[in-house]
Parts: sequence; structure tokens; C-alpha cells
Amino acid sequence: MFSIARVLAIALLLGTVLLGGGAVLHPVLDGDAATQLRHIAATSSWRAVHFAMLSGSALVMLGIWVRLVTDNSGSAKALAPALGIITIGLVVSALNISFMAGSGWRMAQLYQSGNASMAALFDATHPIGLVSARLGNFIIALGAMILGLIEWRDQSRPRIIAWLAWLAAIGGLVGVAFFDEASRFTLAAAALLSGWQIVVGVQAIASRAD
Repeated sequence: MFSIARVLAIALLLGTVLLGGGAVLHPVLDGDAATQLRHIAATSSWRAVHFAMLSGSALVMLGIWVRLVTDNSGSAKALAPALGIITIGLVVSALNISFMAGSGWRMAQLYQSGNASMAALFDATHPIGLVSARLGNFIIALGAMILGLIEWRDQSRPRIIAWLAWLAAIGGLVGVAFFDEASRFTLAAAALLSGWQIVVGVQAIASRAD
């Protein structure tokens, strides 16, 4: 019979795979708005990739709480806010994925059908999603910084777990501060946090199997 911890750990690992896999398969959009819309319309897997990323985001939001469920150090009062901050960041970041899966795809279909005004509309609205992703990754980086401190103070846990959280925090802050919204480096916080997610998920499953 599966425990809550095991279910959350599996959700965390599956979500990491879906979100990361979708990000890898996501085509790079270059050029002006019209070129990007044509690219979107020509990508048959566009919606599937984005729905995979949305599903992955939701599973990660659920799964990261395995860290709280399996905590034996009495750090629950500090862990809950840190995990909550990361969850909020994931939600905000997912707004851009939702925009591209819905409005972005719809605009591409209309543009492909001959509605040239969609290029201007996409050019005006796409930055909303990009800025949301930037803000979301900034929030994730802040949560990861706090999470790293908690992991470091827990003497029962390997130091590598704290370093993985800090890597996501530092990389995320650099990505948000020094790269344009359209750059994939802006999403560094969510991408790098996957290292912490995998270790925590595997550790939770292994500890329940003992």
C-alpha cells in the first residue's frame, strides 16, 4: 500500500520528467511575431508539449511537499514557508505556459488562416507571459535560497541537497537579473531546482523501502 510520502515522491519525480522533457522538446522561437506564429502553427506537438509542461508543473507543486512530510528534524515551521514560496513561483511561471498553450496557439491558428492582425496582438501580449515566467523564477530562486539554509542546518541530510537548492537559487537570480525574458536562461531557477527534486524524490522512496 502506498504511503502519502511515496505518492508525493512519485508525483515529484514524474512532474520533473514531464516539465523538463517538455522544456527540452519546446522549439526555440526566433524572429518577429509573424515568424513565431508561423512556427507555432507548424509545430504539431505544440499543445501536447505545453500540456505536458503544465501537468509537470502541477505534479511538482504537489510533490515538493514530500520534503515536509518526510522531515524528522523539526524544521516544519521553516520548511512550510519555503516550499510555499516555491509553489507560488511555479504557479506564476506556469502562467506563461498556459498563455502559449491557449492564446498563443489560437493566435497562430488564426494567423495561419489569414488573420494578419494576430501578429500585432501576439507581439503585444506575449511579453505578459514572458514577464510572468521571469517573476515566477525569481520567486522560485528566493524560496530555494531559504530551502538551502534549512537543508544545510539539518545535520541528518547530505550536504549535496543544500548545495543543489543553492545552485537553483544562485542560477535563478543570475538568469533573472542578466538575461532577457525570451532567453531560456531566465528559467534557470525552475530548471536547476530539478536536481534537488530528483534527489529528494529518490531519497523519499528509498527511505520508505527500508
